[in-house]
Amino acid sequence: MNHLMIGEQIQKFRKAAGLTQKELGEALGVSSSAVSQWETGGTPDISLLPALADRLGVSIDALFGREEITRENMDEALPRYLTSLPESKRLDEICRLMWKVMKAFCMNFQDQLTESIDISGGFQFRLVSDRGTMAGSALEKMPFVWIFPEPEQGYAAAFSSNDEYRRLFKTLSDPHALELLQLLYQRPPRHCTADVIVKRLGIDGGETRALLSEFAQLELVQELELETENGDIKVYNINDCGGLVPFLYASQMMFHSQGSVVFRFDRKKPLLNQADTVDKD
Repeated sequence: MNHLMIGEQIQKFRKAAGLTQKELGEALGVSSSAVSQWETGGTPDISLLPALADRLGVSIDALFGREEITRENMDEALPRYLTSLPESKRLDEICRLMWKVMKAFCMNFQDQLTESIDISGGFQFRLVSDRGTMAGSALEKMPFVWIFPEPEQGYAAAFSSNDEYRRLFKTLSDPHALELLQLLYQRPPRHCTADVIVKRLGIDGGETRALLSEFAQLELVQELELETENGDIKVYNINDCGGLVPFLYASQMMFHSQGSVVFRFDRKKPLLNQADTVDKD
């Protein structure tokens, strides 16, 4: 066993996982001094190797420096690594890894991108290329990464018709429409009657019911009819519990940038296929 090699590999993978020696030791049931000894030429007990590899998100072969990076072992190692983390840390780690991917994708201006999403001030990043678009934020207020590879038929082929968008935006521009939608998202995900919403929103009952009916037709909310001993009543619930936050934040990015913006437009063709948009309108 190459003691120096395995020690270097353990240290490398531990730092890449953002773990201290103490945290790695606690995960394996050993002391931080034991981890320190491994990294400076000692060797872990052979029975610890599977748990050590799983916690670091690598294979046992990788601990010995024997594993080549391939798509197949990356497909196995990444899920294993993420599931080894506490659930509370997984989304943050996914975001950090995606920043690494974006940096690697943009090697020729890599110096403009930060190493970590946890920086003072923060910035936003946009990339538009012939293969698709990327956007991200390293702002502490809202760190995120999203990637939209372009479909073979173009982006516009995946959109709804312009009339559907007009109907949505027209409905959202009605007085109290956004307030109603936000109220529904602030509630636990369960059905309630229009009277409950009217009381909490504090607006006219007829206006509230009309908005709920329009939201139901747009499939923003679920509308169910229940039979009770006092007659049929309608109840409502959010239809897509994850849609509002990215929708509002993406809309905000169109008219208001926060912090520094790193932007690159590396695209020779238009972002939208004009023929597709005309056909849909």
